Amino acid sequence: MVEDQQEPGTREITMTLLGEDIPAIGPRLKTRNEAVSVVKRHLSAIEGLVKGSDRPYKAMFLRQPDGRYVLLIKGSGKTLEILRGLDELTVKRFQRSFKNRFFIITGFFEEEGRLECLALTEGMGAVLYVPR
Repeated sequence: MVEDQQEPGTREITMTLLGEDIPAIGPRLKTRNEAVSVVKRHLSAIEGLVKGSDRPYKAMFLRQPDGRYVLLIKGSGKTLEILRGLDELTVKRFQRSFKNRFFIITGFFEEEGRLECLALTEGMGAVLYVPR
């Protein structure tokens, strides 16, 4: 079963590096409220997938027919499509920075002409560790 967590109107995906090259990736939305709402839904879906399960989850990028990628998180009997519409450059940049085996799914929004990351401004995001 695939649960689609992609929100309407969130076609642009942004990535930044936090701290010691920790990739933070997520949808770029117009307002803080939209970003918080989307991240809360993502957090809830991810928690439902991994909480209480002794089985490991997998995170992977899958190429779509249009040449873009989707980030899938596979768990016990469920698969979440968290981010859709990633371009190849973003995926390659993510893979190069994925040295510590963990990343953050968060959201981004524009405020006063600056792009803000909810993981930094609000501490909101799902920290996922992917063992080898």
